Amino acid sequence: MILANKRAIITGASKGVGFALAKKLADLGCSLTLIARNEDSLKQNLNQLSIKDANQKHSYISYDLAKLLTDEESAKKPIMDCIDGLSILINCAGLTNHTLLSRIKDDTIISTINLNLIVPILLTRLSTKPMLKQAARQKENEIKPQILNISSVLSLTNTLMPGTSVYSASKSGLLGFTNALAYELKNKVKINSILPGLIFETEMGANANLKGEELHAIPLDTVINEAVKIILDNSINGQNIIVDGRGTKPFQIYKGQY
Repeated sequence: MILANKRAIITGASKGVGFALAKKLADLGCSLTLIARNEDSLKQNLNQLSIKDANQKHSYISYDLAKLLTDEESAKKPIMDCIDGLSILINCAGLTNHTLLSRIKDDTIISTINLNLIVPILLTRLSTKPMLKQAARQKENEIKPQILNISSVLSLTNTLMPGTSVYSASKSGLLGFTNALAYELKNKVKINSILPGLIFETEMGANANLKGEELHAIPLDTVINEAVKIILDNSINGQNIIVDGRGTKPFQIYKGQY
């Protein structure tokens, strides 16, 4: 299996893109650690992951990623304990909202920025040290250690939707982070972002409150297949890759119903 002896951490793995990607990577032989707050969902999801050989092992951590923002080392211990030997970090956890800026509460702004941008930065910082050690001893043509950030087409200046200004800002930050860190890591550890369009199978797609004729939705499988392509191709690095099924139209406005 192409990802045999590789281990991935996926945040936001209780549903949506995170869980779908976990299932796909498990099918390729990858060992997985699923992270989310909902332990019941994590237990159910763990039982649905395939195991291709005796060396492939899956686990989960029921954990509130906001704890990474504290100064207490004990609060970070569950994450620190699973970082060693990590090959792939997928920052998929995110908070969505569809609230006009004039109506949004302060704590919602802060929590959205924290979970969508600050947490991925902190997790990436924790992960890069063991990944760099792994990169130094890896064989030629072996899949590189890497980070994959799940952003959104709403991070782009040509894709607009009312009520998503804070969400868009947080996802835009991931793009700048990806580009700058790719330069810092000098191709020893890969880092990329994927920018999906709206997916009706996810929470954000289901709650978007958009008229069907305004939106070209993309299937979840399309996003997952593109993510796997990025993971398996060592030549893709420092890229922000759009997956919207539209051929990236030059300007899109999703009007919504407010």
